[in-house]
Amino acid sequence: MDKNMRDIIESLAFIKERMVTKDELAEVKDDVATLHTELHEFREEVRAEYRSIHHELALINRRLDKLKENHANLKGVTKEIDDLRADVRAIEKHLGINKKIAA
Repeated sequence: MDKNMRDIIESLAFIKERMVTKDELAEVKDDVATLHTELHEFREEVRAEYRSIHHELALINRRLDKLKENHANLKGVTKEIDDLRADVRAIEKHLGINKKIAA
């Protein structure tokens, strides 16, 4: 057997050793499908939590507006409300909430 033929046979053996079988490919496909499903479920959980946080922030803003209306004449309270509102805006910015929350 000449050197070229030996090289070809060795190359084919090398490739054959590393080839994926149909069963292995099916397992990978199943694993990918499972991961896709888990990712979708996780994404939905994150969205639900995000909506919950967004709702809470909206409620806080409404309460702050009401407090500011009722106590506008009390020095210091409006400053505290403004500080709290700034904190809420910082949280919204961190979470990527760009929507204006209706008062």
